[in-house]
Parts: sequence; structure tokens; C-alpha cells
Amino acid sequence: MIYGLLTPDVPLGPFEGSPITVWSAQGKQAKLHASSSCSYLRSARATKREVHLDASVVARMCPQCGAYSSWARPGTGLAVFLDTLTGLGLLHELDSFRDADEDASSDEEVRQAAALLHWPAPGVPTDTAAQAEAEDDDDTAWEELQQARRVREAVFREWRDALASMHRAHQQLELFPWLRSWAKAALQVKADRLRAVQVQAQLLVTEDALLAAAAAAAMQEPDVPADDAGFALLGAPAEARKKLLSLWRRWQRTVEDSWDPPREQAYLVHHLADGTSSRRKGRDQMLERARAVLTEWETRARLAAERTYDEQVLVARLPHDAVTERDSRRSLLDRLDEWELGVLAVYTVDTVWQPHSVITVRVPEPVAARLLKQHHGLSYTKREAAGMEPASDAVAEPSFGPGVFDDTPVRSRRPVTLAHLRALRAAMRNAEQLYVVFSADAGLEVVALSVLEQRCAAGWRGVIIAGASDLPDALFDNQPTPAGQDAPEDGEIWPERVYDPHHAAFGAGLGVAEGERVLVRLCAGRRDVDHALRSLALARGMADLRELETAGYDDRGLARRPFATAVWHGLLAMEQLDLQPFEPDTETGWQRGSGLPLGVLAQAQVYTSDAAGRFQGRAHSPGCAHRRPERGVGRDDDLVTLEELMGSKDFDPCSKCGGYAIRRLDHDEVAYYRAAHLLHHLAQQVHAVARKDGGDRSDLAATLEEFASLDRNQTEAWFPSREQARRWREIVDRLHRALPRPGPA
Repeated sequence: MIYGLLTPDVPLGPFEGSPITVWSAQGKQAKLHASSSCSYLRSARATKREVHLDASVVARMCPQCGAYSSWARPGTGLAVFLDTLTGLGLLHELDSFRDADEDASSDEEVRQAAALLHWPAPGVPTDTAAQAEAEDDDDTAWEELQQARRVREAVFREWRDALASMHRAHQQLELFPWLRSWAKAALQVKADRLRAVQVQAQLLVTEDALLAAAAAAAMQEPDVPADDAGFALLGAPAEARKKLLSLWRRWQRTVEDSWDPPREQAYLVHHLADGTSSRRKGRDQMLERARAVLTEWETRARLAAERTYDEQVLVARLPHDAVTERDSRRSLLDRLDEWELGVLAVYTVDTVWQPHSVITVRVPEPVAARLLKQHHGLSYTKREAAGMEPASDAVAEPSFGPGVFDDTPVRSRRPVTLAHLRALRAAMRNAEQLYVVFSADAGLEVVALSVLEQRCAAGWRGVIIAGASDLPDALFDNQPTPAGQDAPEDGEIWPERVYDPHHAAFGAGLGVAEGERVLVRLCAGRRDVDHALRSLALARGMADLRELETAGYDDRGLARRPFATAVWHGLLAMEQLDLQPFEPDTETGWQRGSGLPLGVLAQAQVYTSDAAGRFQGRAHSPGCAHRRPERGVGRDDDLVTLEELMGSKDFDPCSKCGGYAIRRLDHDEVAYYRAAHLLHHLAQQVHAVARKDGGDRSDLAATLEEFASLDRNQTEAWFPSREQARRWREIVDRLHRALPRPGPA
């Protein structure tokens, strides 16, 4: 079945005339396809051309491409518009919940179900024959009651889904106001069906049951008869009290979230008998006494529901997160409990969809008190207060057209709003990615979509330059292999660490090129390898990687990630540096440092959970298994330079991960790291030769001469200051002097 097929009567608004690329077979009336790989395009001589989008082009669209394919480059305004319309988008919503389907319950079936659900509790027969007859009818009555409950669940499910569909349709139309007059007739049909289903839902829930549930939620913890002889089976009075209070909490929680009257929860007493044999003496008496206690609680709730209360008018504004994200049909309305759905069905007096989706309810005071203080579901306010509240997420621009995203020159871009970003998230599968943005206040930045949403909600004003998926393909055609790393692609992802500074691969594992190689290997066989490389390229330009932390969760409770977790391995080297060459030159211990300056490595970024020993436990790197399950850098991590970390006396690293991860080194940093280790190794050789008399010293002297005669470019790249360059030369000269001179021939 094809959903949401774009048709010629749909107004294209400002997107009419936009250039799109199509494929078609020979012939003036041949169908137009969005892709050359469309299964409906069977001609081997398909041609590619550019046309301007209008009604005539839409009329020639392939049905499959017109419903499920994107006719524009992903991330552009035209792509968001078409993706919001087609598939399971606006066109599908306008065509949904218009009429009763074949599985819908008729009004007569609903009335019969309501009669069974609201039937008064039967009395207990005193006559033995009557008891036997009642037992014979139990199975039939139970089946009828279960069927009535299934009817109620189906009606409420349809009403809730129709309500969510109407909300989604209006939220989508809010972005494209030129479609509103065209969609008016379809919206009216949906509204009629929504009202009809709501009338059915009202028959299946009673106000008394909703009031009793609100009263039960407000009840305080009762005094339970723990020392009653009937509860001796539960143990000592202290243990009996504990179990009876557990029964109370279970009963209250069940009643307050249900649209059934409290009398329907009598079965809960059997939880007291869990683990007790049915033949245990005193069990039946204990259950009978527990039913009497439950009856007392039910009576309190019922009497509270029978009182006369004043009414209050509350409003609930359906938030934007009630609209589901792409690939997820679950919305905020799906997470409402039975009681709140019943309240909305019974007490709703008005629903306004524009400019914002607002539901008005007139409810008794106990129901209002519970709605106003609840921490889940919808957020309710008194109508007077709601009228004075400013709209926090009002749409800054009434329309959504070209120029918001990257379908126009940068000079013509329009400021992005929160509504634009929500439309982008709903339309794109990979909307949560890194974006290059520009604002007059902060200049160019790289941020994730979720962070950008937070900024727009706080009043940020700027434009989107490009997303990670829009970076030029030519930059990612070739993936370089680090020097000395010639392992085949089917080899180890993590090569064995090289400790010999003379080896060509020494230090390469810390570099950015190795980060790319590891990332490609980790993403091998997955669709997101190209997107991961582009995300890595953008993230490298960020001054602080902690800003890449996940911001928020989607409607399924999953963390929003702008890139694959493997990208962190492209940004950070999880192996630790060998810092012995930079330690002070001391004779204590079996090893000694060379006192080399840190040079260009001094400002290398280091990320750790605790750089100064402020917290209990040891410090961990972002990739350590001892940390939280979500890998990567977070806001709670510390960012220090390598120089600061070496100077921290309280740094207590984890023995498994070394306590930190360093931001991958560039070419000059890796080159200096190698040179420092080579000089340190040379110093050890010089000291060894000095302790011996004899041996060939010519190679050592020649190598020292190379280290002493660094060219100017290398000196400037390795040492930020002249003092560090002078320190390097002093160490080389000292090694020259320590090298024994050859004796006379």
C-alpha cells in the first residue's frame, strides 16, 4: 500500500519552480523517477535531467517515488517540505482517522460494553442453590466482561491515536501556512470522526470512577490493623504491618491510574498470600479479613467521589514533543495512563488547534488538584494563568520556505528557528548530526542539532551553513594510511603498540591519521562510515570536545547522538604517552628522564574524569570500562593540558586505562614526540658509552649533530618559545660533552 502520495493538487507554495533532478525513460509522458535505481524504472536507456517542480511534474511522478523518495538533496528546505508531506507525513495524516474502519466498534457495541462495565457489583447469594447457579454463570459473565474491556481499550486507542494524528497534522501545517486552506476540508472530516470516537469513549468511563481515583490518589497512608488476629499468618505485628502497607501502596497505585471503580481491585488481596499454600490453615480467614480492609479503603474513596464539588477550568497545551520523530510513531499521548485519558475523554469542553494545540477541560476540584500537581503526562494550568503566559516556543516566522537550510547561497540564508529544527528532525533520518552554524555574537561554531535546539529555545539567532552530510565528497575519497601501518584491512583493528623509537610506526598510533584508520575499521560494513568520517572532520575543529556531549533524549528514551560512538576513537587516543623523556634529569631510581621541554606537546588536550584528585576513586579515561556505559567525553569530565597534568601531584590514574585520553596529535606533535624519544634513547646510549672505555662513537656523534642542527621551520614547529629551543640545544651540547673523545691513534 502506498501512503502519502504527492498529487498535483497539493500547493507547492514558495517551493514551486525549484530545480530537481529526475530520471525517466524515453517518451514525453514517461513517468519521472527520483532515482535511477527505482524498481518501477525498467528501461535500460533512462536519461537524467533537471526539471522545475510544478503540478505537471508532480502529475508525472512515479507513484513509488512520489510517496517514499526524496526529490531534493537531504537537509535542504525542499527535502524537508517533501518529506514532511509524503510517506507517513502530512498527506498520510490528513487521510487517516476520517472514517470508521472495519475493526471499529459500532455505537450499539459500545453501549452494550458500557452496560457491562458499569453494572453494580453483584451481591453474595445466601441460598446454596443460588450460589451454585451463580458459580455456573461465572465463566460466561467473565468472558462478557473481558470483551467489554477489549471494546473500551480499542475505542480509547482509536481516540488517542486520532487525537495524536490531528495534533501532528496541525503542527506540520503550522510550518506551511499556504497548505491550510487546501487541507481545511480534510481537517473537518478528521475533527468529526474525532468527536464521534470521543462520544463513544465518554460512555465507557464514569465520572464517579475518575473522581474515586483522584480521591484515592490524595488519601494518606492509613492505620492498618497489624495486630489483628486475622493477620497472624503474616507474622509478627511489625512484619504484618509492613505487608499490609505494601498492599495499601499497591492498591492506591492501581486505583489512581485506572478508569475502573475501586471495587474492581479486590483481587489485590491475593498478593498477601504469595508463597502460602492454599491448604494452609488460616489462609482463607486472612484473605477475608484483607477484603474487609480493602472495602474500608474503597468506601472512603467512594464517599469522597459522591460529594458535590466546585468545578475548575484547566488548559493543557500539547507540547511539540507530543509529535513523534521520524521512524517512531510513539508520542507523548501514548504514554498517558488510563485515568488521564479518561479525564480528557469525559471532561474536555474545547480543543483549539491554532495557533497552538490547547485542550480545555472543566473538572471537579479533586481532579483539578491532581492534574495541577502531577509530574508526568500533560502539564495543566488554570485558564486565567494560562492566558497570561507567553508562548515559550512560538514560531518566529510564519512560513517555512527556501533559504533556511543549504538550498540557497550563504548570503541569502534566513535565521533558523526552533520550529525549523523540529521539522528537520521529523523529516530526516539522520537529522541529529553536527552542523556548522554562524551567529553575529559567537561567529562560526560546530554544534549538534540537539544543542542548536536548546540555543534557539533560549533566543539564539543565527544561520546554518552546512551539516556534516553536506561536506564535499572530494575530501573523503581517499582515506590515508598512517606511516608504518601497512596492516591489511582484515588484520587487527588495534595494532600492537610499538615501543622502539627507531621504528617507523612509533608514535603513529597517537596521530589523527591513525584515528581515521581506526574509525573506518570500526565502522566497516556499516552505512554510517561516510557520515562518521564527516562528523570526525567537523568535530576536530571544536575547541572543547565536551561540547559534543549528548543533549537530551528522543521520544523513545534513547540518547540523541550526533555521530557514531566510534568517532570518539577518531578524536581521542586512548593509549597513554610515554613521558619519560620530559621528566627531570635525575640520577635517582633505575630510570632517569632527559628533562626535555614539552614543546608543542605542552598544550595538547587531555580529558579525564578527575585531573586533581577531587573525587573518591581513581581517574578514568573516556574509554575506560570502569566509567558510565555511554562512552565519550561529557560535561563532567576535566579538560587540562598535558603540561598541567604532569604538574598535578594529586592525579591518581586508573591502572586499567591510565586515567586519561589525549586528543589525537597532529603531524608536528607526532614528529616532536618521536624526536624526543629518539634523543632520550640517544642520551641513554651516550651515558652507557661514557661508562665504558672504548667502542665506536662516530654514529652517536653524527646523530647528535643532526639534533643540534635543526632547521628554522622545524624549530618553530616544535618549540613555541626560544627558551624551549635553547633548552633543547643545551641538552644536545651536554650530551656532546659527555661523549668520550677518541684517544690518539
